[in-house]
Amino acid sequence: MGTDKQRAKALKIYLGCLSHETVALVIDTFPINVGFVASYAKKIFGQDIEVTLFKYPQSIIDAIQADPPDILALSNYSWNSHLSERVAEIAKQLNSSVVTVQGGTNFPIESHQQRDFLLDRPSTDFHVDLEGEISFSNLVSRVLEARDGVGNIFDRAIDGCVFIQPSTRFDREPALVAGVKPPRIRDLDIIPSPYLSGMMDHFFDGRLTPNLETNRGCPFKCSFCNTGIDYYQKSNMFSIERISEEIAYIAPRITAAGIAHLHIADTNFGMYPRDREICYALRKTYEEYNWPQQIIATTGKNNKERVIDITNIMGTTFSVNMSVQSMDQKVLANIKRDNIKLDDFVKINQHLQESGRTTKGELIMGMPGETKESFLNGLEAMIEANVSLVCMYTLMLLNGTEFKNTEYQKHHGIKGKFRVVPLNFGWYEGSLVLDCEEVGTESNDMPFEDYLYLRGFALFVETLHNGRPFEELFRHATIFGASRMDLLRRMYDRLDQAPQEVQELVDAFLTESRTELWDSEEELLAHYQDENQYERLLRGEAGGNLIYKYKTLGLAFTSGPWLDFIADTVRLLLEEKLAGATEAERIGAEDQLNALTQFCRHKLSGLLRRDSDLDPQSMSTVYDVVGWLNDNGGAPLTDYSRAKPIGYEFHYTEEQIATRNRMFDRYGAEPIALTKIITRITSLESWFRKVRTADGDADMYSNTDEDRFTRYTMTG
Repeated sequence: MGTDKQRAKALKIYLGCLSHETVALVIDTFPINVGFVASYAKKIFGQDIEVTLFKYPQSIIDAIQADPPDILALSNYSWNSHLSERVAEIAKQLNSSVVTVQGGTNFPIESHQQRDFLLDRPSTDFHVDLEGEISFSNLVSRVLEARDGVGNIFDRAIDGCVFIQPSTRFDREPALVAGVKPPRIRDLDIIPSPYLSGMMDHFFDGRLTPNLETNRGCPFKCSFCNTGIDYYQKSNMFSIERISEEIAYIAPRITAAGIAHLHIADTNFGMYPRDREICYALRKTYEEYNWPQQIIATTGKNNKERVIDITNIMGTTFSVNMSVQSMDQKVLANIKRDNIKLDDFVKINQHLQESGRTTKGELIMGMPGETKESFLNGLEAMIEANVSLVCMYTLMLLNGTEFKNTEYQKHHGIKGKFRVVPLNFGWYEGSLVLDCEEVGTESNDMPFEDYLYLRGFALFVETLHNGRPFEELFRHATIFGASRMDLLRRMYDRLDQAPQEVQELVDAFLTESRTELWDSEEELLAHYQDENQYERLLRGEAGGNLIYKYKTLGLAFTSGPWLDFIADTVRLLLEEKLAGATEAERIGAEDQLNALTQFCRHKLSGLLRRDSDLDPQSMSTVYDVVGWLNDNGGAPLTDYSRAKPIGYEFHYTEEQIATRNRMFDRYGAEPIALTKIITRITSLESWFRKVRTADGDADMYSNTDEDRFTRYTMTG
């Protein structure tokens, strides 16, 4: 409803959750966050306000220049805070009286840090703290009152908002004004759905993936996470009826737009019994529209059995995150986290693997109390549990978390440096904007050199383990008693004996892992003001996701040398394991290794290369390699020896070629484009050549071309 006093003109409000798109649209999800804020404000103020939502920077800049708003409110995350400030600056230059606002998780907890944050953003008048619906509406109410002549918007505190009193901005001690935090909304259905109202319809444009939020809050208190503070301890829910209506509304529209994925914004999806009903609603649209084909979500941190049971409704479209962050009890105590027991972890992962479902494990490097060896021990436990994908993240020192607390950092000796958030940069109306993140690079327990060591090891895990491109050789080593971690550590420690191409690749990665770090945001910005340095950003030589960049370079251009290095290291391990074996056994093991190396080389030929020869390739061997790979019982390859050679043909299917061409056409084929492609591939294995027998023996090898690689697709 509107206010009591009739107003001649509605207050014009622009709300945006912006994403850089200089190289690519980095954050490609619907701006559901500002949609909720807009829907709630529209419910409160009705015809007294006119609200427009934005995602793309140039669109909102064009709108500001053509029809300036009265209020400009933009989201504040590490990947867009400086972009939001620049857009606010543009708006202020055109209309100095525009009220500018930021809101989001990227805001400090401590008052002195809040003041510094706002002083660094002189074009931002207010910051809306925490959940924004009530707080932003309080601000809108104040603006409407001021427009009607009832005081000034800065006269007194506004509940849920923080600002610097303008008259004191240039004083020695600028005055920070913070209102009381409003209570959280318990019944989330009082926020009208921005989907069902049609407010989000213009985002069904074929570029964005829908975002669905089913609840808010988190019962866990993890120190590194924005939802770990007391404010978010209780979980509040949207009703099942509303969520089901939103899913039904989204499905036909997003299918028509050609988008196959869905993001779920919850922090613990699948942990609550009612999530079963949500999965049934999603299953219904999947059966009717073939959407969603993949669900991207953070699954619950406990009740993993329930998470598995509930998400199993969606089958292989839903992967389960085994997020442990650390396996060390001291570290877990420091970050206020409690993991499931390792035995339970292994059992759950085994169950998921047997049902053909993806598992993704997550560890964070540099947590307080973590040493290099304790981290590697945790990594080994995860790899030996046969987790499909193991992600080793760099610790982020996020505003709004305990990790930015001055005393917490001092106690644990945490030191940080700044780097460009990957691809989050651009020139806007003549000014360079770089959005940066602060990462933890050392602590009392982990010196900087150990940080670099683990960064390099993360590249090995991402390139060689995740997606299983070299599975044949890893499997062969494990049959003879070596673990996957044994092989990875042995390779990393003998890097100086690797082929020159591998050494140069890893050295370049480690050099860039060091040089991407800066002591301050100001130094970083000054560096890239240089035209030549900015060109390096555009070419992907700097400012990208280094792990994916060098994984891509490794698989697309250096897979042969990588394969040779792995084979050579496996050979050394086998010499140790077979020290007491007969000459015939040693010769047999070497012959098997050579056959598997040849098999793997053909399988990877042309991977991620547009200019590669796509004609089928062939080999023959006395070993039934495919049968051996499909046998998870741990039998040696010698058990799959046949009386006569088997001819194998390695080929790309028409569907694979079409997918490759579609991705190359959309993103390009140069290295920076290939990095974008590899981050969007849901299954790396689905890009490997398929294999079939040369004589078409359908009885023994009927699963070779379909089931095995379908399973690859499911578990990638």
